Amino acid sequence: MKRLIALLVSVISFSGFSSEPTPLEWKDLAPTQTKNQIELPELTYQQRLALQEVFTLSQYDDPEATADLATLKENLKADGLDTDQLLKLRAEYIENQQKMAETVTTEFDGQNVRIPGFLVPVEFSSPLVATEFLLVPVAGACIHMPPPPANQIVRVSYPKGYEVETVQYPVWVEGVISSKLETDNVYLVDGNTDVAMGYTMNASLVKDYH
Repeated sequence: MKRLIALLVSVISFSGFSSEPTPLEWKDLAPTQTKNQIELPELTYQQRLALQEVFTLSQYDDPEATADLATLKENLKADGLDTDQLLKLRAEYIENQQKMAETVTTEFDGQNVRIPGFLVPVEFSSPLVATEFLLVPVAGACIHMPPPPANQIVRVSYPKGYEVETVQYPVWVEGVISSKLETDNVYLVDGNTDVAMGYTMNASLVKDYH
């Protein structure tokens, strides 16, 4: 009988322990990245401005823009700079940065986790009660400012609903997380925006951060 009781206590204790959510930090969701392999040359402030203008003028097809573009290219060439090569490097650099931002980890897939963050409400069941939201590491992200990298955004479903008093205060969110890179057009307070998200979560608890 004593052995049976001990076994039951052991099973109950283990079950209680195993149900505890795994604490996560935002850095856990961003896999270690190597340095961008594309190296951009050192440019002066004026050269950067000129290159930006080259990029802008190249989007137009009219005689005046073509003439100004040719002048800028000649001036940069005199500095030993090949504008076509620089623009190609710029495009490759941005592409690499995008890939790095969208790299997610599958390490926590299917796990019950706990992570702090700030809410960006997406859907409501009633005024101020959010049933779906984006969880981000900084206040105000996605609202009046560019969204964070995809691997720093968790799309959370919480059917129970959480009354959002302000998006300026952090919360704790618990639930099962999964890596799922997707881009969706979501409605935020300042309009519809395409947002790339790296993770989804079915939340079991949302509470004020303490």
